[in-house]
Amino acid sequence: MAAKELYFDISSAQTGGSLFRTEKDGKVSFYYNYSTYDENKDDLKVFETYYDSFDAFWKELFKNKEWFYLHPLFVHPEQRDFIRQQLKTVNWNIYPNKKWQDSHQRQWTKVLSAPVNYYRSH
Repeated sequence: MAAKELYFDISSAQTGGSLFRTEKDGKVSFYYNYSTYDENKDDLKVFETYYDSFDAFWKELFKNKEWFYLHPLFVHPEQRDFIRQQLKTVNWNIYPNKKWQDSHQRQWTKVLSAPVNYYRSH
């Protein structure tokens, strides 16, 4: 059995998932367990995807041009500086509601400054 560590966790009403860093025989990879929900059809689907690197996962997440409006729950400390840099380049004004913008910005700030063990899976 490979060792598994929570690495990134993000969600919304329509989708969300947990990315785990795994290591087996000295080889690191990433496992993303996520779901989608279509409220019009009351249809929940669960998926598993494997990535060779965090960068490969990030490229997939980044395809969602509104990724920063998802709800982050955990970011591994190794990626926090990277995520902070990514957040500096986003256009929060795609949603003109200032309270909505502030709410999401506060959540990112909270997650990016949380203690390492704040949201550790047991």
